[in-house]
Amino acid sequence: MGRVQGSILEGIRGKVGNLVFYQLDGQTYVRKAPGKQSKATKARTSEAKKISQSVNTQTHKFLRFFAHLIRFGFQEWEIGGRKAYHAAVSFTAKNSFSFVGSSREKVLDIFLVKLSSGSLLGPEEPKAERTATGVLFTWRNNSWIAGSNPRDEAFLVLIHEHREKSVWEFKGNSREKESHLLALPFPESGDKWHAFLAFSQENAWTKNRTFSDSVYLGEV
Repeated sequence: MGRVQGSILEGIRGKVGNLVFYQLDGQTYVRKAPGKQSKATKARTSEAKKISQSVNTQTHKFLRFFAHLIRFGFQEWEIGGRKAYHAAVSFTAKNSFSFVGSSREKVLDIFLVKLSSGSLLGPEEPKAERTATGVLFTWRNNSWIAGSNPRDEAFLVLIHEHREKSVWEFKGNSREKESHLLALPFPESGDKWHAFLAFSQENAWTKNRTFSDSVYLGEV
């Protein structure tokens, strides 16, 4: 990957020949376009490579519906041209898959998924319980341990059982309040939701945020 500076190429986007131009935060980057594989080459693809390709496809298919959550929860991992989404893709591909069946096929395991990642202390004794209007998240106040603070804000997420929509609150109740009710649209429908909880803390001077790893609380 290269970065374009002070050039007439700055405004170009998309594929030009064997190069792909794209923009990140106002900067133009360029990379070589992937070559097309022949049928003979595909036929010779090793099982390990097929598994890797499947993991990559499943990762992007899952995360594309939750990019708004990833941009918030993986902020700590943004460095230069590496964005929060890139960090989430890398983590998910490496850590969120399980082998199934005798074929050793890898399948995304939502129990292993992280929607936030960072250095902040996570929730203690977290739970998620379905109510008449939504999902009640509860936790134990573990403030003042390892840099945690009573004012740390809960990051709460519900992912639909079909994994294509979500309900969330980026800055929910504080750590010291020990609970937050996340309302559901049409709670009477009986749809199941996967629950996740994390905390974030804002630096008063830089306004940057640190995050805890999200915790999967099961299906409600």
